[in-house]
Amino acid sequence: MLPPTTMARYETYQANAAEAPLMRKWVVRALIVSLFLHAALFVTFNLKKLENFGATDAPVLAPMPINMKRPVIPMMDETEARLELPKKPGVAQIELPSDKPELQEVRMAPQVTDLTKTLGVEKPSAMKGGDALAKAEQASRGQLDRELNAIGGSLIKESVRSPRQPLLKVAGGKPGEVGIPGLKSMSDLLGETGGLKAGVRGGIPGGALFQHGSAELRETAVAQLQNLGELIKLNPNATFVIEGHTDSTGTPEANQELSEERAKSVKNWLVEKMSIPAARIETIGMGSSKMIVSPRAMDANEEGAFDAEVARQQPNRRVEIVITTNRK
Repeated sequence: MLPPTTMARYETYQANAAEAPLMRKWVVRALIVSLFLHAALFVTFNLKKLENFGATDAPVLAPMPINMKRPVIPMMDETEARLELPKKPGVAQIELPSDKPELQEVRMAPQVTDLTKTLGVEKPSAMKGGDALAKAEQASRGQLDRELNAIGGSLIKESVRSPRQPLLKVAGGKPGEVGIPGLKSMSDLLGETGGLKAGVRGGIPGGALFQHGSAELRETAVAQLQNLGELIKLNPNATFVIEGHTDSTGTPEANQELSEERAKSVKNWLVEKMSIPAARIETIGMGSSKMIVSPRAMDANEEGAFDAEVARQQPNRRVEIVITTNRK
């Protein structure tokens, strides 16, 4: 036996199926009635005429005529048509002189200037030995040191190692020139290609960087220090050691301390001004342990002997740059 819900659905289906033929009959009848109504309306409207669209008694509208007249323009008299132009001002006549200027003779000669008066140079004259000695004795230690540092280059008349050794040229501050045997200048090191090898040494004269007895850098030392900084930047795998050297004047303790301070001054400038890592630069003070020019015995009672010895040992006052490693 089927469930109640299923039976209810079945009964509903049967009722709808019984009503379907009845609905079909009504649809057919409505369709037939609609056709008859449309046919009647068509015949009725086709036979009837609309009276509003027939003939009317209203007057016909006609357009108004337009009168076209040509305007007559009076002709102007020729005298009135002419324009009177302003008269140009007359050009004044310039009378040129009839007499020509006489030729005058002009002599061109170079004017020679006396250079001795302009430069204030005295004429050379023989100086007596007594006067020269007196002037040399008047020079103080500080004045002599300033004069030596101002000289761009000088020659040492005495031989350093042996009488056969050639004269040594010392560049006291001229960029790119170092008169130190076995050392290369900064410009020479910058010109080398292929990278620097370990053990290569370069040098800068102490007179180009410091005053005598001072570890404070000169203002004129910038060019040499910039070359050294560029050399370090161009060799990123190399480690540089800056050695400070002094002469034999002064005590060994003071010279050792001065050489260390000078090496540190160079390193600090490179780190601060050129942003070079401090780890790439090492400093060491050598004091007067490695002198190029050997010291001489001085007579303490002889005036001017100390200044002469300071000038003679100028090559000993220097800063050396040593390349220790070149990692690849």
